[in-house]
Amino acid sequence: MKKLLRNIVFVLLAGWLMVSCTKRIDISLKPGDETLVVEGYLFGGDSVSWVRLTKTSGYFSDEPPPVVSGAEVMVSHKEQHFRLEESAREPGTYFLNDTAFHLTVADTFKLDIQLKNPVGNHTHFESSTVVPPLHIHVDSLEIEYAPDIERWMIHFYGQDSPDKDYYLFNSRVNGRIVTDSILKKAVREDKFFNGRYISGALVQVFNKDVLEIGDNYTLMVSNITKEYYDYMVALQDEVGEKNPLFSGPPANVGSNISNGAQGFFTSFLTTSYTVKIQEKVNAQKVRDIR
Repeated sequence: MKKLLRNIVFVLLAGWLMVSCTKRIDISLKPGDETLVVEGYLFGGDSVSWVRLTKTSGYFSDEPPPVVSGAEVMVSHKEQHFRLEESAREPGTYFLNDTAFHLTVADTFKLDIQLKNPVGNHTHFESSTVVPPLHIHVDSLEIEYAPDIERWMIHFYGQDSPDKDYYLFNSRVNGRIVTDSILKKAVREDKFFNGRYISGALVQVFNKDVLEIGDNYTLMVSNITKEYYDYMVALQDEVGEKNPLFSGPPANVGSNISNGAQGFFTSFLTTSYTVKIQEKVNAQKVRDIR
């Protein structure tokens, strides 16, 4: 009798737990203070430099972050001042179209943002960046297709400098950038190959539909600052997939923008290397087609 009673209690308890686990729980979160988010890049060569201004949005919001329009955005270098113009097609994005602008290695470039309306109780924000030298030299690429995982893998060959370096890798296919999100970009430090020849390091991985036979593939390599490298590593760690049991709690990613704004302002020079995909082989070492 006791055993039967114990089994009945167990079944009732298990049923209650199953119902409890499926009950909808609404979490009411207080809206946090709005914060300005700055994404700013100064490029060398013929690439157009730009700054994007947005505001933070709610944790559960499924809308794009609100843009910040009508700001005055300036970049200065020594005694020169360059105004960025807001795009009519992309509100909140400001482009530097002055042909007199160019990057100078080891020089400091300053960013000045003046908002029409305050965000986070501030209307004025500043930042600065020092242009790192372009040390990397690309000899060739090896493009490998792995049919078992249906992935293209890009391997890099080139000489690293004896200095401590940090690299950013981006990719274009037929002139269109395909590393257009944070998780698709690759950042590396030369901890394990400082000053040595880099022989086939894996720098990019793509799904099978990104590349096809006959495509022109371009690898873009940039030297970046340690501060931007640390920022990218932290940002990718926060926005990437996490194991719910073993991942740490969310944390704010660092920033180099004043007055509590989020984001980063940086500058870098870039070298590129273009090859044509000739065939879908397991490994194909290819030279520059320019």
